[in-house]
Amino acid sequence: MPITDESSAFHGASGKAEDFADGERTNRRQADACRCHPKLRYYQNLAREIVSRHVAAVRPEYEDRNVLEQIIIPFVLSRFEPARVLDVGREPYEAFYNEFFDGRELWTLDRDPDRRAFGAANHIVADAASLADHFPADYFGFVLFNGVFGWGLNDPDSIESAFAAVHTILRPRGLFVLGWNDTPDLVPVPLDHVQSLKEFAPYHFEPLGGASFMCETFRHTYSFFVK
Repeated sequence: MPITDESSAFHGASGKAEDFADGERTNRRQADACRCHPKLRYYQNLAREIVSRHVAAVRPEYEDRNVLEQIIIPFVLSRFEPARVLDVGREPYEAFYNEFFDGRELWTLDRDPDRRAFGAANHIVADAASLADHFPADYFGFVLFNGVFGWGLNDPDSIESAFAAVHTILRPRGLFVLGWNDTPDLVPVPLDHVQSLKEFAPYHFEPLGGASFMCETFRHTYSFFVK
């Protein structure tokens, strides 16, 4: 069963990349986790292989995309083992993300028709606020919502509708990961003012030490919730 943290997902149980500056301690912690969780080791190795095929640059460990690709996704696959995954919002550089979920039922959704080429075989062109119109209740084990809030999903009513829909289509004990930029120009509504998010419980994400984590780049933050 996922471990939940009853403190605030936005301000309380949170971490920052600088809190993980001790590389030796970080590597030791990750090595211990791998010994305890063979599945996690498998998915970490798989993620490294996938990323190495598509990303030439060497990125800092806590760069926002690196955190998602090599820390968050492997842990989610090993701990939650989702059979069905929804990835909302796709950019050209994310086309290879389909490979992370090979063998699972993966859906992608983006309101821009030109992004279809970067999505999964199961792709829907629609606004995030309409999610509940496309999927039944309790359907997905993992919903990833990265770079959408504040990047097109800006209207307060649409934000409420989108997150309420995520809660509806997520199965009980499923995981919702919200990636957003904690800067005034990209936070249309403070997250602790969004009523639909209060239907979730914050999730203490072990590898990053809290229910939210701010990366080294762009104040990009990942917040973790369970239904």
